[in-house]
Amino acid sequence: MSCLTGNAFPEPQPVVHYSFGIYAVKNQAVASVADQIYNRLRESIINGRFPPGQRLVELEIAAQMGTSQGPVREALQRLERDGLVERRARSATFVTNISIDEMYELFSIRSVVESFAIRHAIRRITETQCDELQALMDEMHDAGCRNDMAALVEYDMEFHRRICEWSENITLMRAWTPLYSQIQRFVAQTYKRYFPDLVEIADTHQPIIDALRKGNADDAARVVQDHIMLIWSRIEPHEPAHKE
Repeated sequence: MSCLTGNAFPEPQPVVHYSFGIYAVKNQAVASVADQIYNRLRESIINGRFPPGQRLVELEIAAQMGTSQGPVREALQRLERDGLVERRARSATFVTNISIDEMYELFSIRSVVESFAIRHAIRRITETQCDELQALMDEMHDAGCRNDMAALVEYDMEFHRRICEWSENITLMRAWTPLYSQIQRFVAQTYKRYFPDLVEIADTHQPIIDALRKGNADDAARVVQDHIMLIWSRIEPHEPAHKE
């Protein structure tokens, strides 16, 4: 089994001209065009089609999209806030990389945030909402059976986002949201190495649902923390870089 070395993502590939297969958009509101550009660029970064170090140039993207640079600039600024790109020059933006140490820290922060969130959510969660989480887990399971990692990750992140939202705690959501994109990219690009059977990823969510149904806040907080940090028990034997 291959393992991570210094970086959380696969080694950067040689920078090549990008092509994300999107169509030119005309006669639509600028915000709508910016949203489309953002979504397609984000998808390409999350799924690894744009590797770390890939150069994204406003003018080239605008020409490919058949639009002005304004919507492209807006999309790239949003991706920069997500931590997925960084601006190194006045006219060029690059896909970010992140070290294994930094990713471990992000997961540690996430585990604390979600443990607080689930403590708040469990006070008011309904059976209907638990059923919604079960349905999302079932979707993950189906995606795993299809070997569809992209779909599985979308359902996975939605599962966790709902728990945070149901906490009805704005502070926790503000803490969780900035972690979303980096963690989604890491999961999408690396989990197959450590979970060869993708259905297993789906199944790791069942204890969270069970704990929520039982209504024990301490158990739920422990279960969600264990769930989030599970991946590191599999990485650590191969990659001790995050340890002192």
